[in-house]
Amino acid sequence: MRVPQGKIASLAPIDERRKAFRLLIAVLTIADERRRERFYSGGCDHWWHRI
Repeated sequence: MRVPQGKIASLAPIDERRKAFRLLIAVLTIADERRRERFYSGGCDHWWHRI
């Protein structure tokens, strides 16, 4: 997925930039939660998660 940072940064009113950025973060949060549920439902055994 290509993130449209340039388009977000070029939005005219600063409020529109903030709304677009918040929406992008919300979408990425949902995608990450789904990825974790799908691939790591039994837990993850990376050493840095046990620190």
